[in-house]
Amino acid sequence: MKWLVWLLLLANVALFGYFQLVAAVPDEATRPRRDLAAERLEILDPQALASLPPKTAAPSVPPVSSGQMLCYEWGSFSATDATEAQAVLNRMGIQTSIRQPAPQEAVRYWVYIPPRKSMEEAQAKVKELRAFGIEESFIVQEPKWRFAISLGVFKEEALADKYLEALKARGVRSAIKGLRNHETDPINYLLRDVSPQQAEELARLKPQFPGSELKPTDCF
Repeated sequence: MKWLVWLLLLANVALFGYFQLVAAVPDEATRPRRDLAAERLEILDPQALASLPPKTAAPSVPPVSSGQMLCYEWGSFSATDATEAQAVLNRMGIQTSIRQPAPQEAVRYWVYIPPRKSMEEAQAKVKELRAFGIEESFIVQEPKWRFAISLGVFKEEALADKYLEALKARGVRSAIKGLRNHETDPINYLLRDVSPQQAEELARLKPQFPGSELKPTDCF
């Protein structure tokens, strides 16, 4: 019977050793992963590093513009018109300074129909012009020329004469040519930090200031 006792004792020792070995060796789930293979690592010298292709940077997203502020020159105005134009600019909150161009620089040649007696008569004349195919015209609101009908303003007299002849050829007999902004001491306004919306609003005021011109300029 002694041999049976020794056999059981040896079996217990073997079983105890087995469980100790299993506890010491982690299973696959808890074993740290080997992300790098040591045999594949390579140490590069400076020359090899310089030969590597550059890293491509991620493309940047351009900023979204909320509207560009520009500078304009608006003119030329007589003393009376300049007062009204300055009131408009003050109302719109536009920063201004004054430039006085040479009198000859401010001269414009104006093709127009003399003032009508009322707005209704002026509107009827505009409708008549459209029947002749003349689409570009507007009724002047300036006090001195109220209810006149402006047909075009030109820097060169020859261009005004040519347009006047074309109008008469279409049957427009009441159109005449005259000078605009030829008074002494004309005034131009230099406008700073003008938004696109403000520029559009000023452009719509052309009937109120015939012969005026709004043009972009370098900021001052």
